[in-house]
Amino acid sequence: MKAFALLFFLALAAGCGYFKDDSGEVIIKVNGRSITAGEYRDALKRLVPSEKGEEAGEFIELKKELVAEMVEEELLLEEAERAGITVGAAELAAEVDLIKKEYGDASFRAAIESRYGSLGEWEEKIKRKLLVKKAIESITSLAKVSEKEARQYYEQNKEGFSRPEQVRARMIVVASEEDATEVRERITPENFGEIAKEVSLSPEGKEGGSLGYFGAGDMPNEFEAVVFSLKPGEISQVVKTEYGFHIFLLEEKRKGGPVPYPEVRARIVERLKNEKTAAILDEWIAERKRSSRIEIREGLL
Repeated sequence: MKAFALLFFLALAAGCGYFKDDSGEVIIKVNGRSITAGEYRDALKRLVPSEKGEEAGEFIELKKELVAEMVEEELLLEEAERAGITVGAAELAAEVDLIKKEYGDASFRAAIESRYGSLGEWEEKIKRKLLVKKAIESITSLAKVSEKEARQYYEQNKEGFSRPEQVRARMIVVASEEDATEVRERITPENFGEIAKEVSLSPEGKEGGSLGYFGAGDMPNEFEAVVFSLKPGEISQVVKTEYGFHIFLLEEKRKGGPVPYPEVRARIVERLKNEKTAAILDEWIAERKRSSRIEIREGLL
């Protein structure tokens, strides 16, 4: 998974951009696929801008790691080619549009052109990123988690899925004590949400004043002191704080303890799948490195 993370980072770094190095001298070969000095130096500059500086020892380690990741990227691109994996024009356009939105449109084109020469060249790097991503998905497609595995993990780590006592409450906030008193006189558990939408000044007002579930320490002390003292269905008296005049409705209390399995199942499955994916990918890369012809001109790095 380490490889995937760095490859993804390199792809994103392509969006940050630096002045392009056109040196075509080949310094790394992976099963006949070439990485030029220019490509290596560009990637290095994206990782370590010259103005930033690094300790000598750290810089050497960083260069070693970069070379390893570039080799892995070539192995994954080779696998994509072998498996007939492609990236369509619509797919590439969608990815490019997504990145443009993330970075904003105003200076996007100028920044890319000044650092890559053209949008086309930058898009080619995005295409490589998508090919690598698809190759990884293909290699790790067998990383599946059974119901038995997920439940077993839950049983063995139940204490890690516990939660404290929590309450679910609603709140109305108004600016004056007079307004709060008037609201308190006409409010009931049944119409609390509607009146909150009508009069509350807090952002939750448009959601009927819902604060959702929260535990001790999640809200200001003056809120919690009132809400935790109520019974389910009970409405508080007017409470004055530095934020205004509040009225609370306690909807539910739930005891602390282990979270039921159905509520954490998706999280467990994702965690186990990520672990399996990382293990499969690491093993694939290690095996492919052993069986590949890799030449590195270390003196030129």
